[in-house]
Amino acid sequence: MSILDRLPPSYREKFNKVLILIGALIIIYAVLWIGAELKVIPVIIFAIFPQIVLLCIGIFIVYMAYTNKKKYY
Repeated sequence: MSILDRLPPSYREKFNKVLILIGALIIIYAVLWIGAELKVIPVIIFAIFPQIVLLCIGIFIVYMAYTNKKKYY
């Protein structure tokens, strides 16, 4: 029995979306890191990655609030 089986169905969907967001950010970070190490992309792109992460998290929060608003109205 996994941890997702113990959660209520409404939390499972949100937890799954959070895990997808975290996984996507890790993949993007790894690709940028490899590109910066191989000198394929400028280091400046790798340096501004934390701001890109904050932007993605902000978009995710707005998306979650918007989908929940539609559910209750």
